[in-house]
Parts: sequence; structure tokens; C-alpha cells
Amino acid sequence: MLYNVVLFLHILGAVIMFMAISILALSMLSLLHAKETEDVKRWSGLAVKTDALFPLSTLIIIVPALYLVFSTWGWGIAWINVSLAALLGTSFLGPVINLRRLKGILAAAEAETDSVPSSDLVRKVRDPVLWNSVSIMSMLVFGILFLMAVKLPLVGSLITMAIALVAGLVLARFMLAKTKPDTSADTVSFR
Repeated sequence: MLYNVVLFLHILGAVIMFMAISILALSMLSLLHAKETEDVKRWSGLAVKTDALFPLSTLIIIVPALYLVFSTWGWGIAWINVSLAALLGTSFLGPVINLRRLKGILAAAEAETDSVPSSDLVRKVRDPVLWNSVSIMSMLVFGILFLMAVKLPLVGSLITMAIALVAGLVLARFMLAKTKPDTSADTVSFR
């Protein structure tokens, strides 16, 4: 019975993390397509608030996971160790890279006086470091989910995370290339 409750909490943490990633992805894509400063404020504000779900979901994932490792699985299983390292890595990306940049976008949008986002604000929205971080974080979480289901040995687990990392970089590049801004004149519009 206790094992099932702990497993439920572990899965609940994963569900919360995927919800947060979905909301963050929606916010980021909406930021890319925002044509008005007010929209940039709204979506960056939602992204900043959503970022608070990542530490909560990580905690809800890790505490039960540690119980499951100590009571059932043990530390000698490669997919568990690789998944834990990837989860801790994603927990680092959120507050250290994403949140700081998202707050910068929100502050810049709140300081804007024009209804159309300035080229400086558009540059902040299109920050490749932010996009790489969010995309890599998302793909690593999918990689962790894959490892939980398939339970690969060390080499397979490392290959899975390498594929997730590359997929995150490719996804970020694709999203930024798909929405190139037209910076002619003083306004910025998206194709």
C-alpha cells in the first residue's frame, strides 16, 4: 500500500512538471508571435509564474523517488542515476537561466511605452540562450520519462539523454528560425 501511494506521488510530480512545461511552451510560443507589448507582458508574466511549478514538481518527484530507490530499486541501476542527474540538471536550468531571462522580458515589456514591442524587447524574447534552455529542459524531461518506461542500461540511458539534448537544441533553432522578425522601419512584425 505505501509503495503504491509513494508511486502515485512520484507520478503526480511528473504530471505537474509536464503541465508546467506545457504552459511554459505555450507562453514562449505566444511571446514569439506577440505583436503588441501588452501581449508580451501577459505571456511573460504567465511564464514567470509557471516557473514556480518546477521546483515544486521536482520536490514531489524526488522525495518519493528517493524512497523508491532506497526501498525497492537501489542505486546500482543506470537509468535511475542518469534520470536523477538529468532531473537535477533541469532543476538548475529553470531558476538560473530561464527565470532570470523571463523576468527580464517582463520588466522590459512593463517599461515599454509603445504598443508595438521595440526591437530590444523582441531580441530579449528571441534570446537563443533562453530558447535553448527551455527546449533542452523539455526534451530532457521526455528523455527521463522514456527511461522510466524502458529502463535502459548505462550506455542506452546516456544515448537517450544525448538525443534529448540534441533534440532540444534543434527544436530551439527550429522555433526561432520559423518566426524570423521583420525589423524594417521602426516596427516589428512577424511573418
